[in-house]
Parts: sequence; structure tokens; C-alpha cells
Amino acid sequence: MKKIPLRIIILVFAFTIINCGWHLRGVPKNFPPGSTIYIFSENPRSDIADELSRLLHNSGVAIAPSPMDADYVLTIHTETERKLTVAVDSEGRASEYELITSVIYSIRTGSGETLLNKAQADVYRALVWDVSEIVSKGEEERLLRAEMRRELIGRIIDRLRRVDANAPLEDKSY
Repeated sequence: MKKIPLRIIILVFAFTIINCGWHLRGVPKNFPPGSTIYIFSENPRSDIADELSRLLHNSGVAIAPSPMDADYVLTIHTETERKLTVAVDSEGRASEYELITSVIYSIRTGSGETLLNKAQADVYRALVWDVSEIVSKGEEERLLRAEMRRELIGRIIDRLRRVDANAPLEDKSY
């Protein structure tokens, strides 16, 4: 039996993926083809803005170098991370926390028309705390926060997909 060259297998696999319509989940397809987006954060050290820019760029969305060059501008107004005590043990120490990560954002066209004004996305997680495992619980919290940021980015992209850039102003009800 003859061996099938690896190149042929890779080409068949690549051709299959290209033709099945597969694309990276989360790419907004409702904006006109060739349009660009600029992502701005009021916090210059925004993890969400950086990750969102990277994801959209890797997904094939053109990221504009400045707001003047963009067809759409996504502004991240605030990012907040909170930690609330939910339960305490018999000694009065926290035994469970609720982690909350929130973002408030807007999107407008390059000409200044607001498509989405100060929308808010929130993600909640529970963190059971054990004072005898402070190091591992601290690492667990860090990982949960990273997961929460990824979920927030997914929610922002889902919301971007629902924004109809071509709808008349009176039909925009988001």
C-alpha cells in the first residue's frame, strides 16, 4: 500500500476547513466589509481592550491606528473588579467570596453617530476561601479573573454582532 504524502493530507484538511464555513467564533460580520474599528480605553492599562484588540485582529477584523482612520470606535469607559464577602466561618473569617468583573463600553461610527451607548456587561463567579490554602486560593482567584475577562470579551463581541450599523436611528433598540 502506498503512503499518502503528508502535504496532500494537510491540503485536503485545509481545503475542508476553508469550505465548511468555519471561522473564529466571535468575529462580528454585521459591519460592512473592509470596515475598520478602533478600540479605545479610558484606562491606558486596560487588559480587556488589549485582549479584545488582539482577538479581533487575529480574527481578520482591521484595527485602525487612530479614531480618525476608523469606521467604528469602541470605547471602554470603565473596568471594575470587585470581591464581596458572601459567607463567613465560625471565627468571623471570610469563607466564600463573590467575584464580579464589569465593563461599561460604547460604540460609535467614525462620523460620531452613537450605535451603542454605555452598555454594561458583568460576570460573576463564586470563590470558596480556605485560610489554610492562601497561596493556592490566590492563584485560583487570578485564574478565575482571567476567565472572567475572556467571558466579558465574548459578551462584548456578541453585543457587537447584534448592532446593526445600517439600521435607521429609530430602529436601533438595543
